Amino acid sequence: MLNQELELSLNMAFARAREHRHEFMTVEHLLLALLSNPSAREALEACSVDLVALRQETGSLY
Repeated sequence: MLNQELELSLNMAFARAREHRHEFMTVEHLLLALLSNPSAREALEACSVDLVALRQETGSLY
């Protein structure tokens, strides 16, 4: 069973892929969805990820 937050992030990633009429969900879709998840953001920040740069780089793909 998936954690509710992870399940929500996966659903958001699938929705974003469908929204852009992409045939597949990619890691970029998932990263963008995870940036909306407080727990995932916290984990990424703990790994010294630049969240602003990540959002800009992945968001610019669409």
